[in-house]
Amino acid sequence: MNGPKATLTAPAAQRCYARAFGSAASDLDVAFAVVDRASAVTALLVACVSDPQGRAIGIDEPWTWTLNQRLQALIAMRLAAGDATIGLPAACSACGEAMALDLDLRAFAGDPAAPHFTWCDDDGTEVSLRLPCADDLQRWRRDGVLAQETLAASLIESVAGQAVGADHRPPAAWLSALDDAFAAHDPLTALQLQTRCPACDHAELVACDLEALLLEGFAGTQAKMLDEVLQLASAFHWSEAEILALPRWRRAHYLQQIAARGWA
Repeated sequence: MNGPKATLTAPAAQRCYARAFGSAASDLDVAFAVVDRASAVTALLVACVSDPQGRAIGIDEPWTWTLNQRLQALIAMRLAAGDATIGLPAACSACGEAMALDLDLRAFAGDPAAPHFTWCDDDGTEVSLRLPCADDLQRWRRDGVLAQETLAASLIESVAGQAVGADHRPPAAWLSALDDAFAAHDPLTALQLQTRCPACDHAELVACDLEALLLEGFAGTQAKMLDEVLQLASAFHWSEAEILALPRWRRAHYLQQIAARGWA
């Protein structure tokens, strides 16, 4: 794979590598607008993540990764492009002032959260839990699962050392605490950021869908690639394949010359 790479930890505890999205012609094949979000993320991971030997991961593998593992891979892809800052738009709930938060992705990068962990209720009962993976999202979406109790039940593996089946239902008193347990173990998937409004100094808790922000950025990178192809093809009548085969610095040089000569 071309371009700089960032290292991440794969689910199998191997070292894997993520390249910058937009550094290969095949990145134009990722169909952001015509697939669901989980499928778009999977396509990005298949396109940009490789094993230590440089082999691409299998098409089915990212579906078994936890949401946290997938998010860490997306962060590694963004960092491989040398762009550590991502903007988060927000609005003050007190005065309505528009805010723009600049997040440093290096603060969120790291090894993925362990896919399995334990939590204890107030009586000391130990509950074994697992983080949701992309397959879970697809199954919940397919089956129309929305109830919090059902979602939580599907992520409980055992209670007091006894394995539980799919028909197990956790006590209603557990649900809020389980939400807190998942958020504490994997804060990135449902990220909450504390800030203050620059206009009225109101303390604001801002929800951040980091995966959505990263997807938006990758879609923007792809749109820029398509614009570059259009400009260079219009000026020089080169094919898409010929343009994308050029190193990025050469494409940038030709684009600068087009602008300087007023050919655009």
